[in-house]
Amino acid sequence: MRVVNDSSPPVAGQPPERAHLHRTVGLFGASVSGIAIVLGAGIYVLVGQAAGLSGNAVWAAFVVAALLAAGTGLSYAELSSMFPEAGAAAAYAKEAFGSRVAFVTGWMDVTVNAIAAPAVALGFGSYLGTFTGLSPTLIAVVVLLVCAGIVLLGVGQTVGIAAVFAVIEVVGLLFVIVVGAPRLGDVDLLVVHNGMAGLLGGAALVFFAYEGFEEIATLSEEVKNPTRTIPIALLVSVVVTTVIYALVCAVVVSVVPWQELATSDAPLADVVARLLGDRFARGISFVALFATGNTVLLVLATGPRAIYGMANRGLLPAVFGRVWAARGTPWVAILAVTGVALVFAVSGDISFVAQVTNFAVFSLFVVVNGTVMRLRFTQPERIRPFCVRPAFLGVPMPSLVGLVGALVLSMYMDGHALLVGVGALALGLVLSFVLVPSEDAR
Repeated sequence: MRVVNDSSPPVAGQPPERAHLHRTVGLFGASVSGIAIVLGAGIYVLVGQAAGLSGNAVWAAFVVAALLAAGTGLSYAELSSMFPEAGAAAAYAKEAFGSRVAFVTGWMDVTVNAIAAPAVALGFGSYLGTFTGLSPTLIAVVVLLVCAGIVLLGVGQTVGIAAVFAVIEVVGLLFVIVVGAPRLGDVDLLVVHNGMAGLLGGAALVFFAYEGFEEIATLSEEVKNPTRTIPIALLVSVVVTTVIYALVCAVVVSVVPWQELATSDAPLADVVARLLGDRFARGISFVALFATGNTVLLVLATGPRAIYGMANRGLLPAVFGRVWAARGTPWVAILAVTGVALVFAVSGDISFVAQVTNFAVFSLFVVVNGTVMRLRFTQPERIRPFCVRPAFLGVPMPSLVGLVGALVLSMYMDGHALLVGVGALALGLVLSFVLVPSEDAR
């Protein structure tokens, strides 16, 4: 694999007088953003549910998910180096499969963000509600509005705050690892209590965490030297987060039996309470506020950029491509995503709709890996600053592993969630016939 420099303009063919996004993010900012959104809030909750499926080998479920996701991460690295655009997966799909598939891909991407933001905001509200007694719904609405305001101010401010929150998140997880390390070995970490089905079921559940690849790619038009920075940030993110995930999982099942973790709403706090008492456990719950808040912030930052990129590609009305010239932010797209998120947050109950998230992630990963493979044959002459290797008969093996992995894990999803996801996909397909001109469908 190789990486070269590139200083191409943010969007090819963009009129010079049109306001565009500002390139202010360096390698550190892009990597920290990736680590923050991949770590996010999931590890503070998902580890318990995953333990219920995989038992003591829950750490292996995270590793399996990471290995399968790594192929997709490499695919994102290649495509983002070829097409450094905010549209990310939708822009890549248009190059390989045409506008209709690109629209549906973007639709699933936007679905993930529109649902994830209010879901995590309500989680933030639940955590803060235990300290303040305020309504989780009210808190969720306030945190969405505050995060949207920060995102509107600029990517520099967003990444700066995200970096601070990410450090707090990582410190909290490292604290859990350190205090629980003496208990490592108290249980057999190689026992998969529910067999291969349990291991793959756990991997399918936590695979969602690695959707952060897409979010990093949407920053392509605001990153300095994107053809070099984005691929490196992707690789750094998956390595760092996988190591942290595996260590945390190994510790938690060594301290608290996996059966208890499976029914816990705050598994990491339970671990710390078992070791150090309730006072320190409340501290971990407080850290969870930064984790959930950071996820909301970054989802509201990256989701609108995917919409902005789709508008620039002609997949959505041009109004969504408008940029606040003074701040360099896609303000119309930000307001649109925030508005949808507020509707779901006000409902106070999004558990049914949120099930589509995993399906949307699997769909995105299948398309991205398929795009890399198709472009190897349809556009072999195009320069690839970052090239996925090895390849067999022209097919990049990591991308093939990523595609097959996403398909296999999707078979271990909850059946209800699968039906909801297929429904969202079908709706996107119907909308593509309405919004995508027939002459652009290819």
